[in-house]
Amino acid sequence: MLALTIMIAGFLIGPAPAEVPPGKFQTWLSFKKQPLDFTSDGVTVHVEAVPCPAHPVGDSACRWDGYNNQANVTVEQAGMDSVTIKTDSQSAYARIAVARFRRGDRNPGIIIESQSGGSGGDMTLQLLIPIGNRYRLAQSLSPVDLHLQGQIADAPHDLSGDGNIDLKLEDAAFDSVFGCNACTPRPPKLLTVKDGQIIDESRDPGVGGIFAADMKRLEPLCLSHDRYRNGACAAYVADAARAGQFDAAWNAMLAHYERDGALWEPCDLPPSQWQGHQCPEGHRTRFRRFPDSLRAFLIRTGYLPDSTP
Repeated sequence: MLALTIMIAGFLIGPAPAEVPPGKFQTWLSFKKQPLDFTSDGVTVHVEAVPCPAHPVGDSACRWDGYNNQANVTVEQAGMDSVTIKTDSQSAYARIAVARFRRGDRNPGIIIESQSGGSGGDMTLQLLIPIGNRYRLAQSLSPVDLHLQGQIADAPHDLSGDGNIDLKLEDAAFDSVFGCNACTPRPPKLLTVKDGQIIDESRDPGVGGIFAADMKRLEPLCLSHDRYRNGACAAYVADAARAGQFDAAWNAMLAHYERDGALWEPCDLPPSQWQGHQCPEGHRTRFRRFPDSLRAFLIRTGYLPDSTP
């Protein structure tokens, strides 16, 4: 499709921003160093790299590559104050979409995800909520809720039936926990926005079907003879806890897990107090079997209550 060019008073001022359907993500790639412009549902979005300082220092793309991974995202909508927000400084690219967070919202909001890339790359989520004639950055009730991986699919919609759209991502807590990064799949993590707050809705019974479907994806690998299957078993059992099928999944795992697989053994000190990047002696919980390690991990991450037998 040919780009349209706007003419005002006889002067050409460049192509009009592309019109994008609501909920469709547009990607800004930092290494291309090109701005991104689009409109969606009455909102105009402009994305451009933050200028590099004259003398870059530190471990930054400005210093090594001459361009900035961090972008300014400027949002304009009739009747709303314009706003500019910076993406995460460590990410390799950003994805932006315009979406109405709740059924019947008068104005749409903005979803910005900044991706660091790679199979285990973390994702930073920023949500601009329209309140009155201004945008406000949604806050999370818990920093743990925003330890995320994966990508939000186009056209996010209401999965729980409460009238709010749900953003489906991956639980980064499982990254490299029971073996290599690629050996431990991530269960879904579902976020929504309520009263300007980002809420983890993964425990809502209304989204149990999402976890039941993920169980079907992981079951063949967990019940296989693959030497690295324990990571899949961990995610499979976590899914089952959310889907109300924990007992059956746990018994299946007990019959199929790899006896010599990697174990999660937590340290009771923060990494800032480790010695030589290692947990000091006497501060790490040791487990003899994968099921014991897995149960403790699922309790720590909120998939199981502390009282689980």
